Amino acid sequence: MAKNGRTPIVDPREAEKRRSLLIKIGAAVVLIALAVGIGVWVVQSNKSATGSSADVTVATDNAYRITAAPQGTEPPVTVNIVEDFQCPACRQFEEQFSDVLGQLRANPKVAVDYQPIAFLDRMSSTEYSTRSANASACVAQATAGGGNFDTWLKFHNLLYANQPEEGGAGLTDGQLNDYAKQAGAPNVRQCIEDRQYADFVQETTQKAQQAGVTATPTVSINGKPVQLSTPEALLQAVDQAAQN
Repeated sequence: MAKNGRTPIVDPREAEKRRSLLIKIGAAVVLIALAVGIGVWVVQSNKSATGSSADVTVATDNAYRITAAPQGTEPPVTVNIVEDFQCPACRQFEEQFSDVLGQLRANPKVAVDYQPIAFLDRMSSTEYSTRSANASACVAQATAGGGNFDTWLKFHNLLYANQPEEGGAGLTDGQLNDYAKQAGAPNVRQCIEDRQYADFVQETTQKAQQAGVTATPTVSINGKPVQLSTPEALLQAVDQAAQN
C-alpha cells in the first residue's frame, strides 16, 4: 500500500522494460552456455584430429605389417623397413627390391613391416614427408580393417612411382587423395588436409631415431639392422634368420 492508501499503479512501460531485460539476461545465459559447450567440443575435436599410435589401430608397433601368416600368429622372421616417401634412396630400394619383397610378403614365415617416418620435411616447402606419411595413415585406417593392407600397399607404391623432386612443394593434398582413391581407398581428403595422424607420424619418427635410425631406408631383420647390396642378399639374410 502507498502512504496515501492507494494501490500503486504499475507503469506498463516499466514492466515491459523489466520483461525485456529478463529476456536479454536469459538469452545471454544461453549463449554463454552454448559457447562453453562449443569450446569443449573444439578441444575434444582437436585432440582426436591429431591421432597418436593408440588411434591408428591398424599399425603394428607403429609399422604397417603385411604377411601371409595365419591371423593371430607371429612369423619367425620380421623384415622392418624404415622409409620416407620424400627419400630418393627409398624409391630406388623399392624399385630394386620389389620382386623379392613381393616374395617375402607371400611367405607365411615372414612379416614385412613398413614404417614411414618424416626425416626430410626440410627437403620440401610444405613438410611433404609428414604430409605423405600422414596420408598413408589415413589410407590404412580407412581400408585395413582386419589387417588387410593391400590397398595401403598400392598407395605406398603410387607415392614412390610419383615421388616429387626434393626442394619443391611435393604432391598437393588433393593429389595425395587422388592417389589414395586410385589405390582403392575412399575419399580421405579431410583426414589428409587436417593432418589427422601428424602426432602418430611424429611419434613414429622419434621412435625410429631412439632406435638408432639415422638414414632411410633402414632395413632390419628380427631387430638387427642389415646392409643389403642386392635382392639376393636380402633373401639370404631372411633364410639365415629363419634358421636361427
